Amino acid sequence: MKNTFLLLFCLFALSANAQSLVSEQILKEIDKIDTNRIKAHVAYLADNKLKGRLPGKEGYQMAVDYAVKQYKEMGLKPAGENGTYTQKVLLRKTKLVKETAKFILTLPDGKKQELTLGNDLSIYPHPERKSVDFNAPLVFVGAGFDAPQINLQDYKNIDVKGKIVVILRRVPENLPTNVKLHLQYPATLQEFAVKNGAIGVLVCNYATSMVQFKAAANNMVSNGVSASVTAKGKRASSASVLGGNIVVAGGISVPTLQGLMRAENNMLDSTWQQLEKGKYVSKALKSTISGHYESTFEDVVSYNVVAKLEGSDPKLRKEYIIHSAHLDHLGIGKPINGDSIYNGAHDNASGVACALEIARMYATVTKKPKRSLLFLLVTAEEMGLLGSGYFAAFPTVPKQQIVADINTDMPTLLAPLESVAPLGAEHSSLQKVVEQAASLVKLEVEPDPDPSEGRFVRSDQYNFVKAGIPALHIKYGYRFSNPSLNLAEKVKKWREANYHKPSDEITNGFVWSAGKKYAQVNFLISYLIAQNPARPTWNKGDFFEVKK
Repeated sequence: MKNTFLLLFCLFALSANAQSLVSEQILKEIDKIDTNRIKAHVAYLADNKLKGRLPGKEGYQMAVDYAVKQYKEMGLKPAGENGTYTQKVLLRKTKLVKETAKFILTLPDGKKQELTLGNDLSIYPHPERKSVDFNAPLVFVGAGFDAPQINLQDYKNIDVKGKIVVILRRVPENLPTNVKLHLQYPATLQEFAVKNGAIGVLVCNYATSMVQFKAAANNMVSNGVSASVTAKGKRASSASVLGGNIVVAGGISVPTLQGLMRAENNMLDSTWQQLEKGKYVSKALKSTISGHYESTFEDVVSYNVVAKLEGSDPKLRKEYIIHSAHLDHLGIGKPINGDSIYNGAHDNASGVACALEIARMYATVTKKPKRSLLFLLVTAEEMGLLGSGYFAAFPTVPKQQIVADINTDMPTLLAPLESVAPLGAEHSSLQKVVEQAASLVKLEVEPDPDPSEGRFVRSDQYNFVKAGIPALHIKYGYRFSNPSLNLAEKVKKWREANYHKPSDEITNGFVWSAGKKYAQVNFLISYLIAQNPARPTWNKGDFFEVKK
């Protein structure tokens, strides 16, 4: 009884505090969020005529035009480039020219060894240069991390300036999944390297067999890598390649690294064992590597869509809260049961539909928020978060004036909404905001029900996090007043059958009333932020806190 009373008291306190910032009138007005509008948006965006909304194709442009039309009808102002609702994003597919690639390893005794793609190396094509030549010393930097906040300092007391670092991939198991996944992105390792002055990165995965290594290397040659780039061809965003001062990046096979370490009077097995124990194993090497490779570019023009609602406070209106959602999907692909159009109704027409209804609410409420709102629909999420990465690199408002991002990706509207899981909110003051917003619409708040998925760093909010902007992504919670519904199992089965498949259509399992509740709680999160004089802040010492 005592615990129940305490819970009720806490909920009452949260609700009372939230209501001081959100009037009863606002709550009445957001009750008018229209499930028919949400359904109509999904119906249009997931229609076969849009052919899966692949960036650069006619169907995606139809989605852009549709969103622009909606924003205009709402009376929202353009917040893209040159007074428009759009921001141009150049998407670049880069492939390696295998026939002209050549790499030479020079060992300490002067012996030269030619390294072959597929057997010895797997090299990323360069996103900015069509031809690259390099010649540099090698240095071993353990697991390749420079994260003193979690006591991972492989670059401590070692000179890597102008050198190519060799990394033995290892991520400590005791870290949270979101942190581990962030550390495993190739671009993250390249960022650590370039921060310390290195010009290249070669990563060895000790657990990878030669069969797996060859398959990955051949896949790299066949499919290349994707990035968003500027009009001048400079890399803006990619999880795989950093470009810039990194002239070569990729993988080195276990046998090749074993041979290299033997030549340096080291045994790879013992080095791995030391690394497993958390020992510092970084050391300079006497070997050097040189090479030449060429890349081909295929560029596609796509667009982010951006609208804004100006805030009502003379000072706070200069700051912005972003509602983001990705507008793209996978286009036309391999037929499954005779259907080749990947409509993406849940992923992410539903997220866009909720975001559009949130925007409409802001356009119609009587008491406008103090801070300004940006409504951002991004391209190329499915290609590696490229549209949001481009916007985070080149925002259409001053970056320092963006206070938060609330991302809407695949709400999974498969059952009535009774609880929410705010992915990433626990890293900042946004957690309290979510609890306040949820209390106003009688939703429970629970931790990430699938923490092993690392979803906080797998959708568009991740790019804002890397830019130092507190962000979150509201997902379904699995708590239900009726446990027999077992939403966790239902979502699992749905994903196995439909995720990234042509069967993700409007006819597949939508509960539209959940869309209304989902839009309401997201609206209230941003409204509470907009009304609070204090900006959201990272938790002191949090891993994702970006020091400014």
